[in-house]
Amino acid sequence: MRRDEIRNLPTLSPAERKHIRRTRESLIGGGLLSAPPGASGVPRHIEMSWRRCVGDRVPVAPMDVDYRKPEDTFPALCRAAAPVLNRLKDSFADVPVAMVLSDAHGRIVWRHAARRQRVVMDRASAAEGFDYSERSVGTNGIGTALVERRPVLVRGPEHYNALLEELTCASTPIMEPGTGQLVGSFSLACSIREVHALMAVMTGDIGRQIEARILDEGGERRQRLVQAYLKVERTGTGALVVDEDAVLANRLGLAHAGPELHPLLWRFLSDNGPDRTRRMQVPLTDGMHEALVEPMSSGGTMAYAVRLLSRRSAPASDGSPAGAASNRTVAPVAPREPLHFHEDVARQLETAVRHGEMVALTGGSGTGKLWTALRTLHRAGVDDPLVVEPHVDGAWFEAARTAVGENRGLVLRRLHGTPSPHVQQLEALAGPGMPVVLTVDLGRASEAVLGLVRRVATTVRLPGLAQSREHLPALVQAMLADLPDPQSATRFSPGAWDRLMSWHWPGNLAELRNTVVLLARRSGGGTVEVDDLPDELHGSGRTAGLLESAERIAVGEALRAADGNRSRAAQALGIGRNTLYRKMREFGLS
Repeated sequence: MRRDEIRNLPTLSPAERKHIRRTRESLIGGGLLSAPPGASGVPRHIEMSWRRCVGDRVPVAPMDVDYRKPEDTFPALCRAAAPVLNRLKDSFADVPVAMVLSDAHGRIVWRHAARRQRVVMDRASAAEGFDYSERSVGTNGIGTALVERRPVLVRGPEHYNALLEELTCASTPIMEPGTGQLVGSFSLACSIREVHALMAVMTGDIGRQIEARILDEGGERRQRLVQAYLKVERTGTGALVVDEDAVLANRLGLAHAGPELHPLLWRFLSDNGPDRTRRMQVPLTDGMHEALVEPMSSGGTMAYAVRLLSRRSAPASDGSPAGAASNRTVAPVAPREPLHFHEDVARQLETAVRHGEMVALTGGSGTGKLWTALRTLHRAGVDDPLVVEPHVDGAWFEAARTAVGENRGLVLRRLHGTPSPHVQQLEALAGPGMPVVLTVDLGRASEAVLGLVRRVATTVRLPGLAQSREHLPALVQAMLADLPDPQSATRFSPGAWDRLMSWHWPGNLAELRNTVVLLARRSGGGTVEVDDLPDELHGSGRTAGLLESAERIAVGEALRAADGNRSRAAQALGIGRNTLYRKMREFGLS
């Protein structure tokens, strides 16, 4: 069906409105089996939408329509629509009609309404940020056009939600030319008493204009992207070019590709990309890689060319340089798995283990302190350490001294709890080479505990996940690998990866692990889509403004300067401790 082939007349007589309302209420009240399909006397797409809503138990008058800050999941949509809609705002200035643009999920991203329509639409939460998919508010122009993937006209009582009965809405889906990807919808809405016979035709024409601008803009952007790619693809090494919408890779670069590559690489370079060609480490699907990164700006858009460099050869197991001649046959030694996903943390831990030092692992809740402690002791040759919490177990010291005496190994957890150990007790356990690891949140510890830990141990701070998102794909894959079949085969769609990379993970590794396990169990080894993610991850695409970014950096630097002590960090910032806690939650800092 072409955009202008909506066959229903936009106007309804009082008798027709009464019949439609009665038919809708009968279906909702009687259920799907109360009447055979096609016997309602209403347009087929309306009846089918009603039936979908009844089957999904969509509330007839939802008390609260889901709201999230609107985000353009297809960045070209708002860029292409803006000049078209801004021009129409002037043309429609005195016309009682509302224009509405939604994303592909039915969330309204832009609305312009005359005063009379604005009152009605505000009453029904038909404004920016509200979810107008069929599953949220039932049959309506936006949601039904997206489900049907064709133009629709929804008149007065054909709406599932009674609050929309005074409106008639003509809607058309917006597709990306060339790919056919559904990227959003455009709608015209007006009072049922002020319907114009050409509103469906006008809606279709405006939708075509937006699609044409998407095509033009996409063509220019792709041309620039391809030109940048052609400059690097014959380099003899892995080469990639990435911008906000796409990533291109040559044959060698494809070895590092996956559905998570674009959100992973683009978000990293958006935050850390250089202003001139520079050698740096970049995150790819299979881990961090050394690369030459060149910024490329054209026409107001930013892209980066990434030339991958060969990984450095690891030193031979006997300490001789890699590749050195040897007269004896040496069996290859499998590389040991690092003690932590963050290279700096792993290096600090390896050094401490090599010198037989007591280690104090610090960091916020959920950063994996116990897991890292057990791995560290295992590297030191301890497989079954005793784990105790001094503030919980009053008899902990005798058990700890026995475990250390037997060289069994020991983890003392949550030293910031009250009561905390005495310095004499820790010194008794802290002899050279003693396999002991402490865990403590220095931000919640007293000055006495802070001094105590500094006195007996080497502190290693574990970063929050928000500061290490480049490692997130590898962490997710490792977590999936630990699950039983078929859950271990679970995969994430590109859109889902984008949301995972955007979320600030205030619960750190513990939150990530819980999320991965939950989604893997539900998917049963299938592919996790955006709609499968927890609600909070759906609104994770917010980008911080300059002021917020500067504030976040200042809070992070104050915490680092204070070695994680939140009281001292708050004092340095000139804010209260509670204010600091709130800022840390907002910014995903641990």
